[in-house]
Amino acid sequence: MQLQTDIRTWQPPAGAASVRNWEKFGCAIPAPKLAPSMWVKLFNPPTAFSFDEAWLLCQCSDEKWLAWIPDYGEILLSTNEFCAT
Repeated sequence: MQLQTDIRTWQPPAGAASVRNWEKFGCAIPAPKLAPSMWVKLFNPPTAFSFDEAWLLCQCSDEKWLAWIPDYGEILLSTNEFCAT
């Protein structure tokens, strides 16, 4: 008995609209603008016992924010560590 497999990577059908095509027409959903006093969802909370959300306090650079996590305290987060809720 021989096992035959046919594993393929999914490809969109020819002529299907891609995300880039939608962006050309302005139909892409823009990411929410980050601002102080905004709650964000953390991808990886700093400890197993801390909350998974943080309150943005102030922007330190283009990709860094000072934030406060309940029951943890202040933390410096990169923008790739959270998303707007």
